[in-house]
Amino acid sequence: MSIFKKISTLDRKWWYLLLIIFVVVPLLNPIGLPLKVSAYTKEAYNTVDALKTGDVVLVNFDVASSGYDEVKGSISSMIPHLFTKPGVKIMFMTDQDQGYIYIQKVIAERGTLMAGKTTWPWYQLEGKQYLVDYVNLGYFPGADKAIAALANDFRGNVGNKDFYGNNIGQWLDDAGVKSAKDIDLVITIDCGGAVSYFVNYFYLQYGTPIICSMISVSAAGAITNYSAKQVVALVISTRGSAEYQYLSGYFGEALISMDAFSIVQVLLVILVIITNIAFYFSREPPKGGKP
Repeated sequence: MSIFKKISTLDRKWWYLLLIIFVVVPLLNPIGLPLKVSAYTKEAYNTVDALKTGDVVLVNFDVASSGYDEVKGSISSMIPHLFTKPGVKIMFMTDQDQGYIYIQKVIAERGTLMAGKTTWPWYQLEGKQYLVDYVNLGYFPGADKAIAALANDFRGNVGNKDFYGNNIGQWLDDAGVKSAKDIDLVITIDCGGAVSYFVNYFYLQYGTPIICSMISVSAAGAITNYSAKQVVALVISTRGSAEYQYLSGYFGEALISMDAFSIVQVLLVILVIITNIAFYFSREPPKGGKP
């Protein structure tokens, strides 16, 4: 039997085994293959990097367990990057009933407890301290109605208490946030569709710039918003997360996974070429005629 015949009749389990090897090995031993950064992600990085002292940023965690794996790479790189910007005031909120879990998760994983503190919310990240540089406003139910209310009367709808019951009235007054027009940037991390709410009520009414990190299924709609200049930047799923990790230097699983993704794509192209050649040269000639 010729080599071409052997290849064309090879049991498919060996191809699957080869695929598994080419996925697992790069995950365990990252190679660091070159990564092309999209314009969407580059704009997200540049927007965060351009923040200056006195700017106020609202970070919305529209994050649920169903989509967390797709956006965790952007969370674990974009949030620390944001926290490196001196003099920037940061407010966390969530319009998703699971979102507060992930706010606490990223702070705990990347931050440390403040001196003399033993529990939530007293963490510091990149030198920024709770109730000095950032606050957690908590969960706002009501979807688009909640975002509309915050846009028009942020101070009145937030009140004087944070998610943990601490008084944040003076902090908010010092930040000067009365409505969406006083917020310099919104970052919404979407497993649902919160970006549309912020576009409708923050951007269209007050011109507030928006960055959206999202799961892949939401990309088509968000790209439409980006093309219409209703959002300034996008970080799309695991690939976008890997690109942000690459730019920011906060490396993680998303960037590592791109090695396996790139290698498997090349492998599949090579296998398609080899198996087609093998099929061509292993064909049986038709009876009574020329091959």
